[in-house]
Amino acid sequence: MRKRDSRFIWLAGVIVILAALLVYANLREREVEQRREAGLAPLFPDAEPAECDYIVIAQGKGQKVELVRQNGRWHVQLPDRLFPASPDDVEELTGYFESIKPESIVDRSPDRFADYGLDDAAAVNVRFFRAREDATPAIDLLLGDRGPDYRSVFARKAGDNVCYLIPGNVATLWEQKAELWRDKYPLREKREDFSRITIRTGEDEFSLELSEDGFWKFPDDEVNPVNQEETVGLISRLTGLVGLNLIDEPAPEYKLDQPEYEFVLGLGERTVTLAVSSEYDAKRLVHNSELDQAYSISATALEGVKLHRQDYVKHEETSPEAAAADGKPDTAAETP
Repeated sequence: MRKRDSRFIWLAGVIVILAALLVYANLREREVEQRREAGLAPLFPDAEPAECDYIVIAQGKGQKVELVRQNGRWHVQLPDRLFPASPDDVEELTGYFESIKPESIVDRSPDRFADYGLDDAAAVNVRFFRAREDATPAIDLLLGDRGPDYRSVFARKAGDNVCYLIPGNVATLWEQKAELWRDKYPLREKREDFSRITIRTGEDEFSLELSEDGFWKFPDDEVNPVNQEETVGLISRLTGLVGLNLIDEPAPEYKLDQPEYEFVLGLGERTVTLAVSSEYDAKRLVHNSELDQAYSISATALEGVKLHRQDYVKHEETSPEAAAADGKPDTAAETP
């Protein structure tokens, strides 16, 4: 009997020990998992790229790109000036860094930085500042080689030894030179920005002006009303121009020094002239005077554009009764 009781006690002890070991193992596993989750949490939880107005992308002592947001619009710093940056490219870059979260931790040794392209000489340093005059960045990240699947990249926070594998890869953006950040669209304006339009050709020059009540008029003609739809349509065509590419040295064949026609645009307190070249090789060049930049566009983009005063005069519609009395067709029913 005593022997049987002794065996029972030993068995109970083994069960207790195994239970304790199981509990300990679970606690350790949970602790490791918590540490892992903490290490893979968003790298910059208190920083929002959308709230930053200044971005610096640098690699070693050579290439450097500065992106600056002024009056709600992004610009790229060129050697002699700021130039509008492609909003699509900037949006893709900032979107990539929104709540950026690592996929895994790959190393913690400074001696291994070079193995991942994360040493100071090779890494691309991307810094987001809330303002250009700030000394401390809100986000300061070093980006290295592409990951094993080429759709990820190695990264580490500046001043930190932990090397991460980051999902996603927009290296084509942070590796491109400053001039490639330039916006390729000739005119990035909104309809409500326009207050005056002057159209110049070799034969004609006239202006359209936005009145205080929000309607377009001829400033030198109080008799003829302006066709509002035609004017709004012109603005839509100008703001919808798509640049095929930027032209820094226009070919003489386009005769941009003698444009075929010009649009002088009043945009708030600014005046911008779009000079349009003659057609050559199914293309035209559009020169923006404010930016001193020429853009190549498809010739069809401005095909049939209205360039003469009479094109913008609104003609009174004839009522059906008056048309019948005059023996003329009902022009009011015609489709413009």
